[in-house]
Amino acid sequence: MKHSFILNFLFLLTLNIAMVMAQANIGTSLHYTREGKNTAYRVENGGMQTITGIPMDSLTCQKCHSTTGFYPNGNPINPATYTPSCDDCHNFSGGTSVEETTCLNCHNRQNYERQAYPGLDVHQNHGMTCLSCHTRQEIHGDDGIAYASLKEPGAIKVHCEDCHTPLPANSSHLTHNNKVDCAACHATSVLTCASCHFESLLASGKNRAINQLKGYRFLVKKDGKVRLGAFMTHTYNGMSNFIISSYHSHIIQKNATTCSDCHYNLGGSNVAIAEYNNTGFMTVATWNEGTKKIVGPSGVVPITEDWKTALKMDYAVYNGDPNVFPSDPNAWAYLKSTTDNSHLFYAEPLDSATLSKLGFTRFPTGIENNGHTIPIYFTLRQNYPNPFNPATTISFDLPKTERVTLKIFDTIGREVETLINNETLNANTYTIQFNGEKLSSGIYMLVLVTPSHQQSRKMVLMK
Repeated sequence: MKHSFILNFLFLLTLNIAMVMAQANIGTSLHYTREGKNTAYRVENGGMQTITGIPMDSLTCQKCHSTTGFYPNGNPINPATYTPSCDDCHNFSGGTSVEETTCLNCHNRQNYERQAYPGLDVHQNHGMTCLSCHTRQEIHGDDGIAYASLKEPGAIKVHCEDCHTPLPANSSHLTHNNKVDCAACHATSVLTCASCHFESLLASGKNRAINQLKGYRFLVKKDGKVRLGAFMTHTYNGMSNFIISSYHSHIIQKNATTCSDCHYNLGGSNVAIAEYNNTGFMTVATWNEGTKKIVGPSGVVPITEDWKTALKMDYAVYNGDPNVFPSDPNAWAYLKSTTDNSHLFYAEPLDSATLSKLGFTRFPTGIENNGHTIPIYFTLRQNYPNPFNPATTISFDLPKTERVTLKIFDTIGREVETLINNETLNANTYTIQFNGEKLSSGIYMLVLVTPSHQQSRKMVLMK
């Protein structure tokens, strides 16, 4: 009896210590802050708040919880009083392990991917689960850094190369080495939603989209690599919005694509590239009156510098009761084919050199000047690598001649480095090598200022 008491006591003590340690940085983790949606939505990042005018703290987005309405321990969730906590994932009465169904109750896009592509993911077929790749350190935010999004460099710790090293020495790996992300070739597809109805979210706290889109993939650049991308469309009060973002697909295959799927000049039948070469447009969302659904693109869609005008979008609107679910399929109707707001989120368009390799023969007008590519948009790119030690590359696009200031600040706003001090620069893409050897480890803000624009990026120095 005494031994049993001691064992139970030690178990509870160990459990409590584990919980305390796990909670040390949980307040900065994305599971707790839900900051990713806020970052994508905010007006200063070009998000949908631009057309709604409604701040994130007036929405329910950052209070989302399990789709089942219950905690893993079986207790019901009260949406009115809900706040993120360790109980979202753990049933501590049975230990600290987390069931995969718990992950999928919140990360339901991964659930939808499995339903759309059953039996195709090589990792799932080998018995791997979410926690086979995503470690406790990543999930609990043990590095203590409050990331703005899971797409921010450093937020996701796992990389394909952590397990797949060395990569097989085939021609594709040798050609794409450090230029193309693994998922751009090995992901089966992306899966996203069309015409998300914002009024339903405001009224009920629930998301409503007309239908899912699959069977396509965008190609974008992020951190200097060609990566998988996707898009979503939204409507609100007759206005339209779309976002293009880098994308994390979880349906991975050994032979998901062939060279000609991306390289139109290698004999492929790429619909998007063929249309752009002929017309300067790429159709990515089309209203079908017969089915009352949005038809998405097919195959590979490389994103060009003139994406704002090149991508053709149809939008649908829901005319039913925004409080009633499920949706009435007959209540959806065509809205319009013009866009009121759009933005790139942790993604950049492909440059002309990359487009040429893919088989583009038409290029965005007005960007070639005496052999130089002139940017269309003002952009401060994320430094790469990030986190860095001690050197990193900083680049930005300047679409017109302006006076430019580029500085680095610490977390309390003190200027620690001036890279460009109110200099007049011509329209071009600029690249600067920065060495943080004299700085301490920590988070810094990179700020680019011109008379007409200001943008900032978070930099993490880890020595």
